[in-house]
Amino acid sequence: MAFADANRKYFDSISESYDSKPWFAKMNVLTADAWRSELTWIGIPFANESGGKEVRLLDYACGTGMMTRAFGPYVTKTQGIDISPNMATTYNSRARSAGVPESVVYAVAGDLFDKSNPNPKELSGPEWQNFDLATVGFGFHHFEDVVFAATQLKERLRPGGVLVINDFLEGADYLADEEGNMVPASAGNHMTHDHGHKHSHGHGHGHEHNHEHGHGQEHKHSHDHDNEKHDVNDTSPQFIEKMNKSIVVPHFTIDGVKEFFTKAGFVDVDVKAGEEKAYMEFAGKKGWRTVLFAKGRRPVEEKSEL
Repeated sequence: MAFADANRKYFDSISESYDSKPWFAKMNVLTADAWRSELTWIGIPFANESGGKEVRLLDYACGTGMMTRAFGPYVTKTQGIDISPNMATTYNSRARSAGVPESVVYAVAGDLFDKSNPNPKELSGPEWQNFDLATVGFGFHHFEDVVFAATQLKERLRPGGVLVINDFLEGADYLADEEGNMVPASAGNHMTHDHGHKHSHGHGHGHEHNHEHGHGQEHKHSHDHDNEKHDVNDTSPQFIEKMNKSIVVPHFTIDGVKEFFTKAGFVDVDVKAGEEKAYMEFAGKKGWRTVLFAKGRRPVEEKSEL
C-alpha cells in the first residue's frame, strides 16, 4: 500500500492546481484530439453508432476529468474513480460547473488495486460493472503492478469492452531550449526524476515485481508536508519528494505495454506512439514528450470473475 498512500497524498495536495498551467491545457487538447481521431481504432460502438443504447465509460484515476472530457461526446454515462478524494471532489465540481448532471458524469474516491481488498464493497454493485470502455490517462506510471491493474480494469468491462490508456514513451523525450523550442536529435529520457525505486524492469516495464521502496531516503521522513497544498509551485523540495514517491516508472516501451496488456488477458492489443509531441514544463524541467496510446479488448467469450 506504500504507493497507494503516496498517490493519495500527492494528488490530494495538487488537486486544485493540477491542470492550471497553460502547457497542461495544450497537452489535454492534444491528447483529446488524438483519441477522437482514433475512435474507429478503439473499436466499440460509440453513442452516435449504438442505435440509442447506453454506452458506459469507466474513467479510472480520473483526476480532474481529462479522459472524461475527451470521450464525453461519444458516451452516454461516465463514472470516475480516483484514489484521491480531493481529485474526485474537483472532478465532480467541474462537471457540475459545466452543467453536466450527476446522472451523466460522477466520480467517487476508491481503489481497485488493493490486493488485500480487490473488490471493495462500495464498488461491487452492478453500476460498477460491464462498462463498454475503461480509460486511464497518464496513470499507469503510478501503478505498482501494471498487470494486476490492467486485469482489475478488464474485469470491470463487459465482454468485448475495451481498455484504452495513454502514458509517456520511453526514450522519446526531447530537450527544450531557452524559448521552449524542441532541440533536434535530442531524444532521450530527459523529463524524469530520480525516484530510487531500484526496479529491475528490463524493457518490459511490467513492474509487478517486489520493490525496494528506498526512494533514496528509506521513508524516514516526518511527512509534515503531507497535507500541504502545493498550488503552482512544483519546484519546491516538498513537492518533488512527494511526486517522486508516487511514481513507479516514468515511462513505458511499446513492447512493454503490449506485454502487460496481454498478460492481463486482453486481445486485439495495439500500442502506438502519438504523432505530435507535447511540451511539458514541470518540476523544474522543460521538454517535449511523446505520448503512447494503447488499447486492448476483453475477450467476448470470457466471463466476469466478479
